[in-house]
Amino acid sequence: MKSCFIVLTALVLSATGLRAQTTAFTYQGRLNNNNATVTGAYDFRFQIYNAANSVVGGPITNAPVGVTNGLFTVTLDFGANVFDGSTRSLEIGVRTNGDTSAYAVLSPRQVLTSVPYAIQSLSASNAATLTAPLQATNIAGTIPNSLLSPNVAILTNNVIFSGSVTATSFSGNGSGLTSLPATSLTGTIPDARLSTNVALQSNPNLIFAGTVSATNFTGAGHGLTNVPGAFFWVTVAGTSSQIFPNVGYIATNNTAVVTLTLPLSPSVGDVYKVAGVGAGGWIVAQNANQLVAAGNLSDTVGQNWKAVASALNWSAIASSADGTKLVATVNSGFIWTSANAGATWTQQSGSGSRFWSSVASSSDGTKLVATVGYTIYNTSPLGAIYTSVDSGATWAAHTAAPLSATLNWSCVASSADGTKLVAAVRGGQVYTSANSGASWVAGPVGLNGLLWTSVASSADGTKLVAVENNGSIYTSINSGGLWTLRGSGGPNWIAVASSADGSRLLATASGGQIYISTDSGATWIAQTSPVVGTSTSVASSADGSRLAVTTGGPSVGAAGNIVISPDSGATWRQPAGTPTVSWSAIASSADGSQFAAAVYGGNIYVSSQSSTTTGTAGYLAGSQHSAIELIYAGNNLFLPLNHEGTIRAY
Repeated sequence: MKSCFIVLTALVLSATGLRAQTTAFTYQGRLNNNNATVTGAYDFRFQIYNAANSVVGGPITNAPVGVTNGLFTVTLDFGANVFDGSTRSLEIGVRTNGDTSAYAVLSPRQVLTSVPYAIQSLSASNAATLTAPLQATNIAGTIPNSLLSPNVAILTNNVIFSGSVTATSFSGNGSGLTSLPATSLTGTIPDARLSTNVALQSNPNLIFAGTVSATNFTGAGHGLTNVPGAFFWVTVAGTSSQIFPNVGYIATNNTAVVTLTLPLSPSVGDVYKVAGVGAGGWIVAQNANQLVAAGNLSDTVGQNWKAVASALNWSAIASSADGTKLVATVNSGFIWTSANAGATWTQQSGSGSRFWSSVASSSDGTKLVATVGYTIYNTSPLGAIYTSVDSGATWAAHTAAPLSATLNWSCVASSADGTKLVAAVRGGQVYTSANSGASWVAGPVGLNGLLWTSVASSADGTKLVAVENNGSIYTSINSGGLWTLRGSGGPNWIAVASSADGSRLLATASGGQIYISTDSGATWIAQTSPVVGTSTSVASSADGSRLAVTTGGPSVGAAGNIVISPDSGATWRQPAGTPTVSWSAIASSADGSQFAAAVYGGNIYVSSQSSTTTGTAGYLAGSQHSAIELIYAGNNLFLPLNHEGTIRAY
């Protein structure tokens, strides 16, 4: 372009540039050629000079630029560092588009005014107020909280978001959070933060309101109901183990006894089972105040006899049903009583010193009856019948007709309540009373004059049995109103005992023979008897399963013994360690777990396996191939439910 250019320019900062807050600005100008406007395509070159005429920005080439009637518009961007507040001028060069000659430089340069310097606001540090849009990346320093919108969440405030808050991670205690997915939690939630409805393993008592289902349960299972399959068993090969409720334990040690200790705090209804397979056997050990009722452990009957009274000429003995109250008579002496199973004895001076021959007790031990007369040790004394209604503290004689003050009474028996009595005179009559001895009725004439040696009664007093020394046995089923001869010409009968229902009877003869009846005396079966010597007394448990026979007399120091049957007479044995003395009488508790036996010219002995010794000193011991099942009944008492083999209580 060879013409001279005259340029009229106007510099304008584009509004678009302001909104974008960039370093670009818009330049508008007018291009004339010899004072005439031009139209066409031109190339422009722009450079920024400082006051020292040095180039500080550019060059920037815009090509092609359309010019219409001399007007053109271009966008220029020299960067943020060009405009630092110093004087700046713009040099423009122009040529026709496509021309390769040098640019024609327009003169003079255009001095840039303050409008382009608005770009400085992007980095202003002392501006009081910024009103134009501002790039956040160009902000330096910290904006005070007071200049922020109230909708901005401040850490020092309580913040409530109206919408959902989404994040990949949260920290803090989470107080107040709701609808929080459990899968977003990490770490362990403390027990204290859980609902009280959550079942904690550390809580020993858990009660679920609904059904609990599982493929497998472990533990003692106490309190579970409707559980099929019932019981679990544990093998114990060592020498000791703590046992738990509703679990069975099999002791397999062949060289040492296995001690199995009961729980310290059992619950009523807990069941425990023990079985011994190993040759070492087993022991069930107790804790303080605990005991096991061993009354129905048949193999313990008659073990561990203990002397409990002074040596006297004891002639007869009787027991209450529970074995705690005992009464014993001395031939040519007094009547003695014990209220603690024979541990201590009291001489009842009110009874008088007499030739006591027989004694009987009500089941509670309060009503007693005793006779004076015939024994194998003294066959001639005469006397009366005496009764007591206060466990032997006081006694009353009965001599009103048809009785006499001088009869040779040999035996007496009582119903369980002590109201119905039966007594017999040696060489005389059998008498009955229905009012605890206040009045008496003589038996049929046919009974008179026999050598009666012993009588027994059922618990209700309706079934009676009487034996005499010339071989006859009589029974009655109406409290002595009528009597039936059940056998004559037999051995010299010495003693007879009855079960509580009167169906099972035991009788012995002077030569040691033992007979059993299971039909109230209608028939009698001789037993294979181990008795050697003269039998003196017999005793039976209430069910007739546990039986005892004593031998001795008729003189002080005669050798005698005790034989026991734990199975209704099927087998008999002489307990190991039983003293060889002149046994005169024996009595049994109702369950047959406790015997009390008297020696003529010796002591009274008791054998009590009604329970183990209370506390840690007591225990059950079982041999190989023995087993027991116990249930806890409360008040520190365990009861055997089933047992097998030889088991002893200590």
